[in-house]
Amino acid sequence: MRSRLLPLLALAALVAPACSAFGEAPAATVGGTEITVESLDEEIETIRGNDAYRQALEQSYGAPTDGSAGEGTFDAAFVAQVLSLRVWYQMIERDLDERGVRITDDHLAQARDEVEQQFASLDPDPGDDENPVLDAFPRSYLDRLVHQRALVNMVDAEITEEIGDDEEAFFDENPEEFAEICLSHALVGLQSGRTPAEAEAEAQDLYDRIQAGEDFEDIATNESDDSTAAAQRGSLGCGSRLTLQFDPVFEEAAFALERGEVSEPVQTQFGSHLILVTRRSQPDYDEVEDQVSTVMQTVHDARINRYLVDVICGTDVDVNPRYGRWARESCEALVPQLPSVRPPEGPIGATPSTALLGQ
Repeated sequence: MRSRLLPLLALAALVAPACSAFGEAPAATVGGTEITVESLDEEIETIRGNDAYRQALEQSYGAPTDGSAGEGTFDAAFVAQVLSLRVWYQMIERDLDERGVRITDDHLAQARDEVEQQFASLDPDPGDDENPVLDAFPRSYLDRLVHQRALVNMVDAEITEEIGDDEEAFFDENPEEFAEICLSHALVGLQSGRTPAEAEAEAQDLYDRIQAGEDFEDIATNESDDSTAAAQRGSLGCGSRLTLQFDPVFEEAAFALERGEVSEPVQTQFGSHLILVTRRSQPDYDEVEDQVSTVMQTVHDARINRYLVDVICGTDVDVNPRYGRWARESCEALVPQLPSVRPPEGPIGATPSTALLGQ
């Protein structure tokens, strides 16, 4: 089972631990291990020298390679993305090492086959036995691509083994993933300059009124900022996690409720919600058999994402201000996201190491 969350990682090269050259401050320091400016420059130049690969990365990153300040400069957003991915890989490999998980020759052989297949899609003449896109890489860079693919595969394999491949066993072991509920909500939104704290306080007042005896449906009809649901007396319909597809924080709170239970205020990106589950049922396997494989993939992806967030948010990172800053605040969001290098304004200029390399 291959995660849909990992392809972006699979495009970046893994940096090997190194010390900064010429007394130069490193591009980043990850838990005490340095990523040098020189090695980052080398990677950018390798990318820029391979047109098909560069174009694929530019499309994936949403930023051009070249900066706007002339020859020898790199786009700051592109460099920040490359550096972010190198930091992420450093953390993943460190976690695997600490847990005694080692890359074997079999892992590398499988990874090399997959890298070759990946680059076959970039080959302008796929009928030819040679692949000019792949052949243009220095051997050391190709080895790094293979190494990082092996890391991706190892993380993916751990989660896949944890979930298993027996659909009926997965259904029996994870009934909460298939529960079906009918639910309603009342929303205190963030419009008109209302802050999250103010929305939560107002939602708490509504919750207290319900606990004092007021009818939930009356409040959801008359007080909610969700006009569509208010017209249905707060109803959001019925379904499972798979079919309803709510905001993750809202979903987690809703499916944790018992029938007839009203939640305390639940904060999401939209504001503060009071949630009521009006019906709850548990289907039999044969009723949802056609959905099980999709649910397994969704759970797999969620666990991969949780692993990445836990590992990458759990390590100290210092970034050279020239490349931006480590934006760790995303780890503290309602739905935690991977932290990354947030670039400075403007392009990244040519560096001493670039000049020494004659580039």
